[in-house]
Amino acid sequence: MPQSNVVVRRVPGAGSPALRRRLHAQPGTASVVHAGARALYVGIGDRVVGVAARDAVHVPAAIATTLPELPEVAAGAPAEVRDGVLYVAGLAVGVDRLVPTEAPRIDDPAGAASRLGAVLPDLVVARRQLPAVALDALAAGDPAARSLVGRGDGLTPVGDDVLSGWLVTAHSTGRPCDRLREAVRVELHRTTGLSATLLADAAAGECIPEFRSLLLALASGSDTVSAVARLLAVGHTSGAGMLLGAHLALTSEVPDPEGSPR
Repeated sequence: MPQSNVVVRRVPGAGSPALRRRLHAQPGTASVVHAGARALYVGIGDRVVGVAARDAVHVPAAIATTLPELPEVAAGAPAEVRDGVLYVAGLAVGVDRLVPTEAPRIDDPAGAASRLGAVLPDLVVARRQLPAVALDALAAGDPAARSLVGRGDGLTPVGDDVLSGWLVTAHSTGRPCDRLREAVRVELHRTTGLSATLLADAAAGECIPEFRSLLLALASGSDTVSAVARLLAVGHTSGAGMLLGAHLALTSEVPDPEGSPR
């Protein structure tokens, strides 16, 4: 362990099967790239892995814990992954309990679009930060929407949040998106390490619990108002951005020219 003078506390964690596999597949040293009382992230290869406190948003790349807050640690502090466990800030955290992060299937996209349209709020907080031409391209599944990558401020720029919402919803509905997914992958260097990881997860159909709950509500037609409200409460603009992406994916079912499968 890099910080041999630090007493290590083993903390149970929850995460996705994909995250558990990643921790076992990529042992080695790492360093903290972002740290706060509610979440911290370390760089592992070309992605990041996080530890989240009890009330933090549980992104697919993070291990959720029941800690009320995380120990103080500086960016650049050493970390290590060993035997599927992340050692950082005096903690040893692994994926002990599996939780679902994959988007549920929506078999009736038109019905889901109608349900979302009936409760869709004003999303100007997300729209006003992004070029209308890029949002039009995204609605069409056009690779030109890659210009949204990295647009906006923060660890997860709103352009990335919109793309994530679109990609997860496309996965959920079975909408072809290979060309756009590849175009986004090529542009990941233009955004933060955390946001690049979240976009990669979104391209694989993984999402935060609040977005997953929205898709479940749209698929079943139950409690859509509450699901929208919970998603909008995520971050300053993150929830609104993801909701906008979902709306664009559901309301403009334009076939992919390649006709390629998901």
